[in-house]
Amino acid sequence: MESVLLLKDEADFEFVIVDNNSTDSTKQVVESYAPVAKYVFEGNTSFTMARKTGADHSTGDVLLYLDDDVLVRRGSLRRIVEVFSSYPDCGVIAGRIDPQYMEPPPQWALDCQKAFNGWSLFNPETIADLQSDFQVVPSAAGPMMAIRRTAYDLAGGFPPDTIGVETNRGERSFSKLYIGPGDYGLCLKVREVGFKIYYARDIAVFHVIPPVRFTVGFWRSRVIGEGYHLAITQRGFFRVGWLRAYFARLRWQLIFLRSEQKLLGRLAGAKAGGAERAGMLPEELHVYYSRAYLAMDYVLRRYPDLWQFLWQIGAEGVSSGNYDRVMQRLPQEYKELVANDLVYDTTPLDSPAAYRRVVAERGFYRKHLNVFLRNDLGRRIAVSLLEMLRALRGKLKPQAEH
Repeated sequence: MESVLLLKDEADFEFVIVDNNSTDSTKQVVESYAPVAKYVFEGNTSFTMARKTGADHSTGDVLLYLDDDVLVRRGSLRRIVEVFSSYPDCGVIAGRIDPQYMEPPPQWALDCQKAFNGWSLFNPETIADLQSDFQVVPSAAGPMMAIRRTAYDLAGGFPPDTIGVETNRGERSFSKLYIGPGDYGLCLKVREVGFKIYYARDIAVFHVIPPVRFTVGFWRSRVIGEGYHLAITQRGFFRVGWLRAYFARLRWQLIFLRSEQKLLGRLAGAKAGGAERAGMLPEELHVYYSRAYLAMDYVLRRYPDLWQFLWQIGAEGVSSGNYDRVMQRLPQEYKELVANDLVYDTTPLDSPAAYRRVVAERGFYRKHLNVFLRNDLGRRIAVSLLEMLRALRGKLKPQAEH
């Protein structure tokens, strides 16, 4: 809040803070800044519902969405006005998002961030497509994105995103549920209605990264949740039919097997009797992501109407009053999946035996792989075929491009 109010001379703006069903002192803190900050309580827990409430309680021609853990950099508001005024085809501005670490991160966490953008950064070091200070891009990142209101309205607002946050552990509260495409889903819809997305280097925030994001538990929770959301998003957003869904499932099974083989190779190469790993290998992320996608896909096939209910609560949110009703509607198999103790297991992997103990023995092969792929021979054959196809694709690609 302080970082935004320091920019009050850059543009004419209203400052709306949405409290999404919290039970802490948010209201008292925000109201101490009245009248320059407007407090709005949204009792339905949902990222998408909170964002909609913010838009509904604002009047400006531009909506600037900021997460609660960013510090806005000077010049950003003035530059936002300039870009929207100069480029009528601009529907969304993707701001630059750099990290501000509360303490130096360990190298393993930096390696994981390089492999998977778990800290939601948006800068040339993270996004390879950023080649200049101002350019058209395919998408933006949630911690800072500005949207022309006409584009927001034509696109129909944000699609479902998440419900809850990682820190939810209280009674009658969700641990974080990953449901839909949120930020990038809105960007796709904005492009479909004829607008472009621009990246501007001088519209920027620092994203504060606390030490909890340097833990094995955070990375497992984040990447597993992303795998869950992909399976739901294919149905709710992209409306993938059964045939495409079948081939997507087969593709992710092969990706899982290939990733698992790489991870086991890395773990087997560790020195016998060496010290336990303090963190996580980047190869683990690909194993967890593909594994989570396949597990959620399996549950959604078992309960064909489930994705529609998840999509609904992702859009509308869940109040404290209807929490029990929602929980009763969710199949036990889904609840067990999203509460899987692997998400919260902080045990580092230091050997193939640790992998089998922490990951593989949780029943994954039994349910989520084709019968052919459930034994060692089948997995070896499948991975070999995948490698042959990748090699063939690599040989044909330069000719196709030519």
